[in-house]
Amino acid sequence: MISSLLIIIIAFFTSALSAVVGLAGGTVLLSCMTFFFQHHELIPIHGATQLASNISRTYLLRHSVHKKIFFSFLLGVPFGVLIGITLLKNFKMESYAYLLIVILIFYTLFKPKNLPPLKIPIPLFFLLGIVASFLGLLVGAVGPFQAPFYLRDDLSKNEIVATQAATQTIVHLCKIPSFLYLGFHYQHYWLLIVGLVLAA
Repeated sequence: MISSLLIIIIAFFTSALSAVVGLAGGTVLLSCMTFFFQHHELIPIHGATQLASNISRTYLLRHSVHKKIFFSFLLGVPFGVLIGITLLKNFKMESYAYLLIVILIFYTLFKPKNLPPLKIPIPLFFLLGIVASFLGLLVGAVGPFQAPFYLRDDLSKNEIVATQAATQTIVHLCKIPSFLYLGFHYQHYWLLIVGLVLAA
């Protein structure tokens, strides 16, 4: 019970962090959750929490979502999900996934502050959708990976935050049917997930 309350409090503050700066909250929450959950629990529960956080941000900034980027990204998501499910189903990925999570955390903490924007043509967000949805199933938080692609001089601050939130909503939404298919029992964690979602 104490652990659950602690994680719920952390979810509240990390979602507030994401609401203010647009990202990083999911990675901080993921880092904290690794102390409490095994990998097969970690990613599904974290995904449900981040889904709530990103849905709320997307709704509040819905008029600022860049629709061409969003739909280009969306077209790639099914392919990334299919690759991720195939790997998780047929190979023992837990040790590799933890390694990727460690790399993600170190990248978030120590990446250069002034990374050049990766201004790709809008149709290539299709490829970003593939990679982000694939990584989402393995490591959970893909915000830091996606962020440089949205830091463009042709997007306003609100468009950057709204569009990234919208694409991350899709990534986290796809985790629920994916992990149900892989045998995760969300009903065993429903009370904790409700608390986390409300906090987010």
